Amino acid sequence: MTSKASNANRVCEHTDNSHDELISSLSSTSINTLFDNESQFHSASCLPGSSTITPVVSNEYLECQRNKTLDKLFHPIIKQQELHQQSRQPSKEHMKVVVLLVGLPASGKSTLCHQIKDYINATTEYKCGVYNAGDVRRKRSITFNDANFFDPSNESAQRDRDLYAAITLNHLLSDLDKVDIGFLDATNTTVERRHKMLQHIRSKNVAVAILEVDSVFADFNIISGKLNNADYVNKDNKMAFRDFKNRLRHYKSVYEPVTWEELDKYGDQVTAYIKCVNGGESFDLIKNKEAEEKEMEETGKESEFWYFKVLQQFIDQYDQSIGIEYRKRAKEFRIDL
Repeated sequence: MTSKASNANRVCEHTDNSHDELISSLSSTSINTLFDNESQFHSASCLPGSSTITPVVSNEYLECQRNKTLDKLFHPIIKQQELHQQSRQPSKEHMKVVVLLVGLPASGKSTLCHQIKDYINATTEYKCGVYNAGDVRRKRSITFNDANFFDPSNESAQRDRDLYAAITLNHLLSDLDKVDIGFLDATNTTVERRHKMLQHIRSKNVAVAILEVDSVFADFNIISGKLNNADYVNKDNKMAFRDFKNRLRHYKSVYEPVTWEELDKYGDQVTAYIKCVNGGESFDLIKNKEAEEKEMEETGKESEFWYFKVLQQFIDQYDQSIGIEYRKRAKEFRIDL
């Protein structure tokens, strides 16, 4: 058993410092259609802002099945790439990447981030980290943050949430000398919040991709994952479920899905928009046109857009390795509290 698989077995058991460990750890083809010739982005089967279904496996399910998943998905690829990894390392000047997550609570964002991280760390020469704003909030909050903390009309809590997101992003940016691609795992559900995050990133010489995740399987994700996280330790399951549903209601009241118009306003700062639908039934990476043209011009050297290929490889295998099993479990799920 690999060291990663061994560690996974311990993750299945709840420990008080599990979220502290997450904090400290280094935790593509374009869609060539004629949607809008003036847009920086090509069209896809799932448009930004459209109503979609995007379930992914819950955190608990992922962690408790990590040994099985790594053996099934990554081990054969690792064998194929051992010599490749020994002979090639990323150049010191290669582009670093920040992936900005967008999506409602219980949409599966965190799980998807960790699945991509595991894939990249296990099968490529690049290093990936996940930086979760919820973990920062839980670490710094003195009292339990119930649903009222996430009420958009709660101005004091809004300032705190903005602060936690900024702290998380600063942690990610400071780690870019250690990781090649970092995921900012936060809801980022409004245009204003995304704009703030991108403004903060702008001073750094990094590429940015936006990954949007939606899900109608929120109840499944809440029951199988959220009730077991640090927010609800020693809390009654029925109370925890009601509280999280109220939190979700608050987020839905202000949620602004990503649109083509928003992406175009970011210009060349955002090089790719990624959207996952139906747990892998549709999972698209749409490149900024300017980035795509530059990528096509690059020859004989490590591509500035190396992450396009890596993310596309993950997308190509996602449905068979994870999505089909997840959808089956989610569709068969019934609430029993």
